[in-house]
Formats: sequence, C-alpha cells, structure tokens
Amino acid sequence: MELLQRLKESIAWLGGALAALTAICYATGYYAFHAHLTMLGLGRVVDFKHEDMLLEGARFFFAVTAHLLQMVLALGAAGVSVLVLVALLGEIGPLARGARRVGEWLSAKRTELGAARPALKGTLLLTAVVILLIAHTDRFFYPLLALGRIDSLLFRTGVQATDDCRALIPLTGTGLPPAVAASLLMQGERCSVFLLAEFRRLLDGYLVLLIAISLAFSFNAAIKPQLLARAFRLVLAVYAMVYTLLLPVAFGILVRAAVYPVASLAFKEGPAVRGNLMTRNDKNLLLWLPAERKAIWYPGETVLTVQVIGQANLFLRPEGGAK
Repeated sequence: MELLQRLKESIAWLGGALAALTAICYATGYYAFHAHLTMLGLGRVVDFKHEDMLLEGARFFFAVTAHLLQMVLALGAAGVSVLVLVALLGEIGPLARGARRVGEWLSAKRTELGAARPALKGTLLLTAVVILLIAHTDRFFYPLLALGRIDSLLFRTGVQATDDCRALIPLTGTGLPPAVAASLLMQGERCSVFLLAEFRRLLDGYLVLLIAISLAFSFNAAIKPQLLARAFRLVLAVYAMVYTLLLPVAFGILVRAAVYPVASLAFKEGPAVRGNLMTRNDKNLLLWLPAERKAIWYPGETVLTVQVIGQANLFLRPEGGAK
C-alpha cells in the first residue's frame, strides 16, 4: 500500500510538472510568436495556433538552455584553469611568500577598516553593485528593450540587398540598434549569423544577471542597513523578471526565421495566385503576395486547390516573399 501511495504521489507530481511546463512553453511561445509577427507587420492579422506556440516555446528553451550550458561549461573550464595555475605558482617559493604577504596585508587592512568604519564595507559593496547594475542595463537591457520597436518590416520599401552584412553594423556602440537590426532582418538569412550573435550576447547578459542575483543574496549580511539590502534585492528581482519576459521577444525577432511555405492557389473562378502561405484555418487562408506587398485572406470555399511548392524566406529578395 505504501508503494502504491508513493506511485500515486509521483504520478500526481509528474502531471503537475508537465502541466506547468506546458503552460510556460505556451506563454513563452506566445510572446515569441507575437513579436515575430509584429516584426513582420502581421501581428493583428495572423491567428495563433496552440501547437505552434508550444513548439515555439520549446525551441526557445532549447536555444537558451544550450547556450547557457555552453557558457557555464566555458566559465567552469576557465575557473579550473585559473585554480590550477594558482596552485602551480604557489609551489614556487618566492611567489608563494609574496602572495602570502599580500594576503596578510589585505586582511590586516580590512580588519582595521572594519573596526574604524564598520558601515563603510557594506556601503562600498552596495555602491559597486549599483554601478555594475547600471552598466548592465546600458550594455544589455536597453538594447533588448529597443528590439520591441521593430515592426512592419514587410511593408517597408527601398531596401537594398547587400553581401557585406558587417557594413550595416556600426563600429561603435553596444548591441544592435533597432534600425540596424531591422536592416539585417530584411537581408533574409544571409545576415542571420549576426542576429543570432546578438541574441547570444543578450543571453550572456542574462547569465551575468543570474550570477549577480546569487551574489546579492550571498552578501546579504554585508549590506547595512537591512532595509536597504531588502530594497536592493527587490529591485534586482523585478529587473530579472522583466529581462526574462523580454528574452522570448528577442528570440521571436532575432532568431525565428521568416520562412513560410510557397503555395499556389487555384480558385473555382478567376486566375490562380501564388505567394507565401502565412496561415490557414477552417474558413480562410492568408496569403502574402510579395509583388503587391499585400496580405490577403481568401475564403476557403472559393479555393479549389492549394499546392505547396516549397518554402521561402519573406526577405529572400529586397521586395520580400516568394520568387
């Protein structure tokens, strides 16, 4: 009976975990899918399918987990290398004695400063963390937030194709400004590596933020007064939450390719049309016509056949869409 009860509890826990994971993937996929369609200019036109949002959320978590794991392993390998180097240098007599004297001097100075001004250490620590947080927002958060201003790229005109994607990126500055990111997106897949690099850079900033949060809770006792420490932790938690919610938006804009099926529609009456099939439901089909730069809903009852002849990036050519 005890084994059966444990089995029931395990099944209930697994069901709850799967339900929570599904809900998280669904919400994440919604943010990513909506940001992608808003970037195209079809955010209020295309219907979201539940399975598409779940798959998009799963792709997001796969990309984020893979990159963060890669960065953690790289940092771990670097940390082990440093520890090995320090251990080897510690075996050298003069270096070991010099390091010991420096450590003793720093310890004495820290003790002396702590006795003379007990609140100074916490104040300096809090000041340093605030400065680092300001630098983090400038380098990572504001470029991430600015990506939300990219919209309606399908309806922009006068875009010239380029083979040198680096020429579109400014030599100075932090991150990709919205105008630069929009230009890279409109070059199709030829510049996708730079957009993926920007998303990975934002993920690096997320990893730095997670490390900062763990350190903030570790040094909690060193920050005085405690009310100030709690307020800072609250600000840091809210900042991390907003950053987390913006990452799916960046994924939908920078990583999700604007690749859609190329379909030829034959009607019961009238000539056939050809374009990118954006979505379809039980009653209608939405086709992007690159030559006219229009997205048109066609009633399902008027369509005789739908022939899918391939896939194409909407920005494969400067005018976008199927050839």
